[in-house]
Amino acid sequence: MNCLVKSLRVCLLSGGESRRMGRDKALLPHQKGGVWLTAMIDQLMPLGLPVVVVSRHQVHADVLAHQSDLKFVLEPPPWNGPLQALNFVLSSGSDGAWLVLPVDMPRLTTVVFQQLIDAWRRHPNKVAVAHDGERLQPLLAIIPSGSPFRTSLSEQLSSGCYRWLDWLDRVPYESVVLPSRCLLNANQPKDLLALSE
Repeated sequence: MNCLVKSLRVCLLSGGESRRMGRDKALLPHQKGGVWLTAMIDQLMPLGLPVVVVSRHQVHADVLAHQSDLKFVLEPPPWNGPLQALNFVLSSGSDGAWLVLPVDMPRLTTVVFQQLIDAWRRHPNKVAVAHDGERLQPLLAIIPSGSPFRTSLSEQLSSGCYRWLDWLDRVPYESVVLPSRCLLNANQPKDLLALSE
């Protein structure tokens, strides 16, 4: 078996400012109980993979304090968005690959994660990026941590470009069509209405 497949880990990105939402999205109540952050952890744990939560918010660590089976990492500045957080993770010196996801896709499920993992296993030397049938959802992806992924990311950030899609154009990737309903990205209050439908 490919060594990349053996060393797959999870990185949950939870460090955004939630400016458009007006309050911390990670701490919004989830319809299945808990808050978005803990509900996402509940969906990730059945995968049996090591989970790392990356956030700049100490309150997120406090919420997860009872979770002994995951690691919380306080993201250091500069805080320039999720691509900078990804670079922090890929630069940690660990080999293998990362299932990376944002905290603000509250409909994601264990089944959807497994579908993405199964697709990535067929081409483990590429980034596997979620696609909702209309467009890429780049914050949900499985990303190998070696070259050219880590080096191209560092080069792009050094140039001052923080767009995730620009980075994807620099690396080999394939899109993986997943159920669009599960990929709803909630960024502002009106998106909460769509979640309740």
